[in-house]
Amino acid sequence: MEPIIIIAVAGASGGLVKSLVEQKGAVMLPKIETTQDGTTYVHLGGVTNLILGAAMGVLTATTPATAAFAGISSAFLAEKILERARDIPIPAKLQGH
Repeated sequence: MEPIIIIAVAGASGGLVKSLVEQKGAVMLPKIETTQDGTTYVHLGGVTNLILGAAMGVLTATTPATAAFAGISSAFLAEKILERARDIPIPAKLQGH
């Protein structure tokens, strides 16, 4: 098997571990959600951690062990980055007003 595939699978397994730890032994499946204002979106659930883990494993790791670690930590880091990004004010010029 190609080394990059092994690294990607190891990173995805790290993302799976992160999902299991976060959800106390369960993995949230993808679902469609509607907010109170009527906006509908797809919540990817645990699939997001698998994708992030595989991507970070391929981008940063050289061995399956480091890829798994990258998969676990990358999902935590991505969540923190997204939380901070929500707090950044968007200039009125970019909002289309």
